[in-house]
Amino acid sequence: MKRFLTLVLMAMLIFTLSACRDRRSHDETINVVFYTHRNASHTRTQFGLEPNSLIEEPENPTRNGFIFSGWFKDLNFTQQWDFATDRVGEHSITLYAKWVPAIFQIIYDPNGGTMPAEYPTEYKPGQLIILPAPRLEGHTFVAWYTYDWTSEKDTIPGDKGHQTIPTGQVGDFVIYAHYKVIVVSVTFTINFPVQGQGPANVNSMSVPYGSTINFPVLENTAGYKFLGWNSNSSGTGTWYVNGETFVRTQRLKLFAIWEKI
Repeated sequence: MKRFLTLVLMAMLIFTLSACRDRRSHDETINVVFYTHRNASHTRTQFGLEPNSLIEEPENPTRNGFIFSGWFKDLNFTQQWDFATDRVGEHSITLYAKWVPAIFQIIYDPNGGTMPAEYPTEYKPGQLIILPAPRLEGHTFVAWYTYDWTSEKDTIPGDKGHQTIPTGQVGDFVIYAHYKVIVVSVTFTINFPVQGQGPANVNSMSVPYGSTINFPVLENTAGYKFLGWNSNSSGTGTWYVNGETFVRTQRLKLFAIWEKI
């Protein structure tokens, strides 16, 4: 009797193990994994699908700087998944999101400067774009900034601005040209008609473009009247008159012009 019970228990154990093994081989669940991108939004895996069934189309994922362009069966994006007709088989699968770089606008405010004949107006995220250098009379271009400019005081100290599109920039890029006023070194030559006579030498000056001229006025001396400062020692060049606007952009040497009283 004892031997009979042992045989019955062994038979029941074998049957149970066989049944478990049979369930594992026929009850495999089918899952669909949606791979987006490490920098994209997450799309949930669909678990426990029936073999040869359609897949519920998920909401489109999002990714900064890119446009979603569909789900594909392969990483090379050669076979797009059609949710209306494509069905899963008997095994779990992975679908891959395809992304197309978005194109954004570069919007320039040259602040009175003249732009080059050709310059980029669009960019894709991650693309290296060299920004153009506008020209403004009497000024040196510094860089492009994301805030406006009316004078050198507007540029935040230490802020170097942008010469290229910043890494990680996404969206339309609105930028403003900042400039630095050209400062000209002006030297003075007394140019007195009588050698060894005349007033003492005048120190040189640093004069910003666009400022009001305020040069030294020499006193009449030794029978000669001071007429003013000229770019030519003979007085046939350009006169620089106090009160007028200084519009020179290169270093300048001026000569005092005298007239006999």
